[in-house]
Amino acid sequence: MKNSCRNEEMSSLTSHNNSMRTLLLSKDKEQFHDLVDLDNIDLVLRELLTIEEMREAGSFFTGQKLATKAVGLLPAITTGSVVLDPTCGAGNLLLEASRKLGVELTLSATLKVWGVVLRGFDIHLHFIEATKLRIVIEALNRGVEQDCTLDEALALLPNIQVKDAFTVHSEELTDITHILMNPPFTIMPSPKQNYWKKGKVNTAGVVFDQYLRKLPKNCNVSAILPDVLRSGSRYDEFREFISESMQADIDIWGRFNNKTDVDVFLLSGVVNDNDQVVSWHRAESAESTISDHFNVRTGPLVAYRDPEEGSEYPYFYPKICPQWEVVREATEKRRFRGTVLNPPLIVIKRTSSPSDRNRASATIINLREPVAIENHMIVVTPKDGKMDTCRKLMRILQNQKTNDFLNERIRLRHLTIGVIKDIPLLGMWI
Repeated sequence: MKNSCRNEEMSSLTSHNNSMRTLLLSKDKEQFHDLVDLDNIDLVLRELLTIEEMREAGSFFTGQKLATKAVGLLPAITTGSVVLDPTCGAGNLLLEASRKLGVELTLSATLKVWGVVLRGFDIHLHFIEATKLRIVIEALNRGVEQDCTLDEALALLPNIQVKDAFTVHSEELTDITHILMNPPFTIMPSPKQNYWKKGKVNTAGVVFDQYLRKLPKNCNVSAILPDVLRSGSRYDEFREFISESMQADIDIWGRFNNKTDVDVFLLSGVVNDNDQVVSWHRAESAESTISDHFNVRTGPLVAYRDPEEGSEYPYFYPKICPQWEVVREATEKRRFRGTVLNPPLIVIKRTSSPSDRNRASATIINLREPVAIENHMIVVTPKDGKMDTCRKLMRILQNQKTNDFLNERIRLRHLTIGVIKDIPLLGMWI
């Protein structure tokens, strides 16, 4: 993954690249394995760069298990294939792709073949140099004879080059048969093209969108993308475009790695006009859902924005809502001119992680007067107005099946109105 960080800010990578050059020139093959270890490069980067530089560059690299999965979702990679990673970073996905190719007797003969098959772009010169050096090391690690100089070997990988992924034209992609990508998960200003509206959007979605428009028909795709693109309400139109443009499968992965707190999924398939909707979530049962029996909305009060004016009401926000309890008295009150809500009702904390024991941490509010609810809570109000209906729902929210549903549906660090509405009632509704 990479982004718009300046190359000079990446200059600390020079020392690592120079170390690889020294090892290659010394022909000390005992240390070659570590240099092409797909898990090791992320640790190297964390030693060389600050976390701020890594985030700006989007330089969090695909580990071995995830790379194996991503490459494994593609059809066979052969010497007739052309495999592109348009945001290649230090080359982990390309290295994994090269492992699907055979080797010749010599380094030069091997790289002549690999150099046609493998293509990669990155805006950072140091990443491109690292990718080429690691591919050379990978070939040597597989037992080929080193019959050429290092500079000659690097020259046999001409299609791995410094280039901004956003500047590539469709004419440059006509022979691509496979595309692999782990684009940056950073936030960027909207390109304001097609369905992208004003504001800031996830860079990974924009990169994937642009390549899907430019790639040739029948190109095979495997992409590692942040879960917000699969489950976030802001990306409905992104998902519609994907469904129209390719035949795709979704594989939910989970956390990117143990040092990067972002959940991801894999999107794989074939570029083609498609009339079958992509199944972004597992097929749902015909059971009724929360929206059949409850109204769902966010709390109307925005604490930093709404002045403390008007009538005084019992006031609820996440820190004072004890999990799984029934609150019958107000501990805090606040003046508010906006919409107030009538109990009984359930409030669910919007902040929620897949690592939490219970995703839908809920509290029943059962006062005899209207209440003001802060907007970091999702409010679920029974359509029949009954307290017993709230109690039934609390039991469902505590059920492990609800956790499983939410962890499959939304791997973000927050819950949305839409996903709460879709929680199935699990056959427990009587």
